[in-house]
Amino acid sequence: MKDDDVLGMYLRDINRIPLLSREEETDLAVKAAAGDKAAKDKIVRANLRFVVNIAKKYQNHGLDLTDLISEGNIGLMTAVEHFDVNKGYHFISYAVWWIRQTILKAICEKSRAIRLPLNRANELVRIEHARKLIAGNKTEDQEFEEVAEMLNMDKKHVREMINISREMVSFDAPVKGSDRDDTTFGDFVEDSYSDAPDTGVMTEAFENELNDVISTLKPNEAAVLKMRYGIGVEKPMSLREIGEVCNLTKERIRQIEKHALVRMQHPTRKSRLESFVA
Repeated sequence: MKDDDVLGMYLRDINRIPLLSREEETDLAVKAAAGDKAAKDKIVRANLRFVVNIAKKYQNHGLDLTDLISEGNIGLMTAVEHFDVNKGYHFISYAVWWIRQTILKAICEKSRAIRLPLNRANELVRIEHARKLIAGNKTEDQEFEEVAEMLNMDKKHVREMINISREMVSFDAPVKGSDRDDTTFGDFVEDSYSDAPDTGVMTEAFENELNDVISTLKPNEAAVLKMRYGIGVEKPMSLREIGEVCNLTKERIRQIEKHALVRMQHPTRKSRLESFVA
């Protein structure tokens, strides 16, 4: 059986495993902390699809998807061993950090002859992601400058990190001799994993965590943030529109929003959300 067939079967199998409710997760986490192996295994199995979602974001960095998933699963199992349900976090919010760290560590150690420090490997992933966001008709120098500004990095550092990554073949690399000028290597690679569990599950987890964090603010701050950024409402609203709903001036809404954003930067709140940011 081909590797792609095995991976496809694995993705279909884990997609059939039901997610845990918050009550089930809490009960299993308590048992797991007491050494119950069956409880640990059940938590791991219920969260395997999250590992796939995270691993897919680190493709094209020297390891194939199967290896990335395997490394991420190790991180998931480590997270179960360290998880403290009494701190009030959703398990996946805590586990994301461990999953990413083990994947990045593997990329550092196994994907290239010259090993990168973990923080440099993470920077390289962020730089490649930023390059995709600003893709367009730009010179290389303009691209470096925009990436540096977006990530608050030195332009020279961005250039050096991209030079390090040149040994890898990018899906965005142009293909010479094609009929179209904009043809890239990625155009010839079939996406065999479109049915795999992916962004929907992770997005739901983030939205749940975000709502939990916002609920710790004052009621007026929470309401303003949700309306301002379109959280749980049809679309983001302007300061004036929010003022009309709340019967407050536009300037007062601005003040409430500013204060709420400052409070969202508190380490306790920030730590619950930053693990979702690559």
